[in-house]
Amino acid sequence: MVGAEDEIGRIGHAFSMGRPGPCGRPTCSASTCTAADEDAAQRLAELDLLGLNAGMAAAGAMRVGFVGLGSQGGGMAERLIDQGVPTTLWARRAESVEPFAGRCAVAADLVELGRASDVVGICVTDGAAVREVVSGVLAGMARGSVLAVHSTIGAAECAEIASSAQATGVRVIDAPVSGGGAMAAAGRLTVYVGGADDVVGYARPMLETYGDPVLHMGPLGSGLRTKLVNNALNASHFALAHDAMALGVALGLDPVLLGDALRNGSGRSYALELFVALGSLAPIAEHAGPIMAKDIGLFAQETGSDAELLLCAADRFLALLGHPRSPGHEP
Repeated sequence: MVGAEDEIGRIGHAFSMGRPGPCGRPTCSASTCTAADEDAAQRLAELDLLGLNAGMAAAGAMRVGFVGLGSQGGGMAERLIDQGVPTTLWARRAESVEPFAGRCAVAADLVELGRASDVVGICVTDGAAVREVVSGVLAGMARGSVLAVHSTIGAAECAEIASSAQATGVRVIDAPVSGGGAMAAAGRLTVYVGGADDVVGYARPMLETYGDPVLHMGPLGSGLRTKLVNNALNASHFALAHDAMALGVALGLDPVLLGDALRNGSGRSYALELFVALGSLAPIAEHAGPIMAKDIGLFAQETGSDAELLLCAADRFLALLGHPRSPGHEP
């Protein structure tokens, strides 16, 4: 079966070499065969309706800027560079870019990074940090370029950012991720994407560098809402795993045997497996607590009282971590 890329290549080769083209004539060429011209143009137009031409062009020449080189973003940047993507980085602290020295460009400021990039990925801690980065890169980004927000922020806040970007001709997608830095470096992050079809298609070559699967969930904000539901469910699973293990021990069961039994039963989950391996939530409390408190707070704002049961379980996890939601994040 001939793929779209093979088809475009075949048509282009026929035009340049004067060999049999779509019309079937043995001497078909751009200068001698009007039928070939029209047919090829139509074929290319049909393929472009699927966004394939734009995707191929982006894959061949796309320049990527990236901001946010923490445990998650660092792995994403590593993957971009390792895969040969022309990459420009910027960080507030010089030590953050030291691991990438000599392997990619480093911008002096955010404006320079925006100017050097067709797509800019942002993977910083929260909404305030995202807005700070956006205010800088938009001053340098060209019309038609794309801003990919990997940070987990509120969908309404992302819409405000998109509105500001639109005034400068820059397009925005939300693309929060799940999986961690090691998965990013291996190209196996799950990427939840929200945005218009053509904009997602343009940015997809970058996203697929570190993401597999890359899931287009719908219009702008859909990726963020998916990520928040995922995180609320994950938090709930951790709370349930903790309480199930505690209950089993209270019933006189051996915790090691119980953990092995549950990991091999129908009640297993990623959270359960990690909890059993760690033995408690203490090893992840200080790192995961503030992040999950932020995300569950955003989930509460998005859902309100419609998610009462899920929020109750997620809040139980935050309490176990010692990082409850702030009063401003009540539904």
